Amino acid sequence: MALGHRALAVIGSIAVTTALGALMTGCSTSSDQPAEAAEQTVEVDPQLRALLPGELLAESTRITVGTESGYPPFQYTNEAGRIVGFEIDLFDAASDRLGLKYTFHDMPWDDLIEELYASNVDIVAAAMSDTPERQVDSDFVDYYNDSDAIMVPAGNPEGITKLTDLCGRTVAVLVETTQAEALTGLNAGKCQAKPVKIVEFETDADALAQVQAGKADAELTQWSTGAYNAKQIGSGDVFEVGNTEIINPTPLGFRFLKGDVELVRAYQAALQSIIDDGTYAQILEKHDLSAGALTTATVNNQQP
Repeated sequence: MALGHRALAVIGSIAVTTALGALMTGCSTSSDQPAEAAEQTVEVDPQLRALLPGELLAESTRITVGTESGYPPFQYTNEAGRIVGFEIDLFDAASDRLGLKYTFHDMPWDDLIEELYASNVDIVAAAMSDTPERQVDSDFVDYYNDSDAIMVPAGNPEGITKLTDLCGRTVAVLVETTQAEALTGLNAGKCQAKPVKIVEFETDADALAQVQAGKADAELTQWSTGAYNAKQIGSGDVFEVGNTEIINPTPLGFRFLKGDVELVRAYQAALQSIIDDGTYAQILEKHDLSAGALTTATVNNQQP
């Protein structure tokens, strides 16, 4: 996922082109919010707010949040130029519960972690999979369960229904993602005799465009994004999700610097609060994502 040229013929009516490095300010308690506000009202909880690091308690304080706005339904830019989506609504609700304002930095996918490590952003909210490898130098507050989708042309002309069907084929994928790692793993194992030709792109739109143009047999992406695109692009007759099995089930989470304990604990508690009061379920239903709901906001996929 990254900013840049959008394949508008593929994305159709979804406007996902944004200016590189655009700043999006949020928190529905603020009047200068270009990120579209969620419909629900979330009140500040003073006890949860007290969990924040002391330097974040001043009313004027804003944290910075890295995102990449070309990955519906989690985050994308609508025709009015606003970043919208499930993860935007969810992050907004959790931040409102904490009474914490934030600024979105919209940037290329492969810059997000570098900016987090450089402390130029405090949190990454970009539909990131929480994996043991990433937990080595980051902490995650998990908010959703997802898996992978094999995106194929409508009608699935090649009959691709499982990962091993990708052996010997050309498969588009986003650069530096768990899906790219999964394909590399296939080539080291079950596809060793007939390796997948992996072609990497900086945006989901660009990867899908390769499938539409016949330059790739399939794209491997997150299931929620694949299902969304299969419904939304064209009249729902351009792509479909080919796989009939669950592939690589993984939690998604907000990503923090390793050891940023107070901020992690505050967002975990805020997310659990909106799970408990039903706000989370409302947001999931709004975006047709209830199937991946969590009942507990975990840190690094560990039950408290």
